[in-house]
Amino acid sequence: MQDEIIKHSKKIHSAMSNKEHSFKEKVKEVLTEILIIVFAVSLSIWLHSWSEERHQHKDAQTFLTGLKEDLQNDISNLEDSRKTLNNTQQQISFVLHITPQKIDSIKANNKQINSGTNFINTLVNNGRYEGFKSSGKINTIENQEIRNKILKYYQQTIPEIAYTEKSYEKLTSRYVDLLINGKEDEDIYAALLKKKTKIILSGIDNFTQSSKKTYADAIKQAGEIIKEIDKQENK
Repeated sequence: MQDEIIKHSKKIHSAMSNKEHSFKEKVKEVLTEILIIVFAVSLSIWLHSWSEERHQHKDAQTFLTGLKEDLQNDISNLEDSRKTLNNTQQQISFVLHITPQKIDSIKANNKQINSGTNFINTLVNNGRYEGFKSSGKINTIENQEIRNKILKYYQQTIPEIAYTEKSYEKLTSRYVDLLINGKEDEDIYAALLKKKTKIILSGIDNFTQSSKKTYADAIKQAGEIIKEIDKQENK
């Protein structure tokens, strides 16, 4: 392109220097060369822009295809976390309402109590998203609905999951501390009957119940994004 501009610029100079042509002819030749240069530059810019858009579109499609796999793994991990949360809630509810009589029955039958001291740490596959976002390419996703759902999932829903699990961990850690910091000759059953333990258990019970929706919403959102990507790929 630069060579073409130089070539036509030389023609302009040559036309202006041509003593055999009238001023009118010179102006005509100069304008012709200028129009050629303008057209060539405009065409070059358009072709570059078109090529860049195609490249960005390809990058976006590659990202979305990979994102589906990430989201499918997220759904699996979130389902596992939700299952653990449900089991924990049942265990905590049982321990919360335990009585000395129930403890005697458990001991008499040589059974064990699951105290519900489970920790949850959901693995979220967000590396691909973070890399794509940090490269400034998130707006190359042309489908605004998909883009908005992806942003909501990673910017709002996933941080909410992380906050929920961190809060749950704090509650569970306090519960564990109560169980292991009792008197040396005190068994776990005595610790479970303490008022302070019951208060913590009540908090965990309420928290686990209210947190179920957080996981359900995340799973639903991930599934919706996958469906939208599939729909776009099948167009």
